[in-house]
Amino acid sequence: MRQTIIELELALLSPEVRCDANVLDELIHADFLEVGATGMSFGKPEVLARLPKEKPPAFKISDMQYRLLSENLAQLNYRACFKPVNEVDKRYSLRTSLWKCDGGRWQMIYHQGTPCAPFF
Repeated sequence: MRQTIIELELALLSPEVRCDANVLDELIHADFLEVGATGMSFGKPEVLARLPKEKPPAFKISDMQYRLLSENLAQLNYRACFKPVNEVDKRYSLRTSLWKCDGGRWQMIYHQGTPCAPFF
């Protein structure tokens, strides 16, 4: 289960998945909530409308930690570094995602990225 959740998380960071609204729709739970770096929160409809239109950055991930919170809820914590397209500086964040299993299918139900000091 650990490897499955990690692979799903990494898929959501990949340019191919971020540009594909159909795949995003499958991987993101209907009750999804994200708390962004600005402190604003948004749900699945906003993600499906925004992500496929963006030019995705390349992410560097480190310190991936997995916890099974219950038989159908898993948590990932990790560090991410990326450079948004058309920006000069890299961004660094501490990230947490919750993955929920409904009907045998794992979907992200919560995500938060908190800006932090550089670590690479």
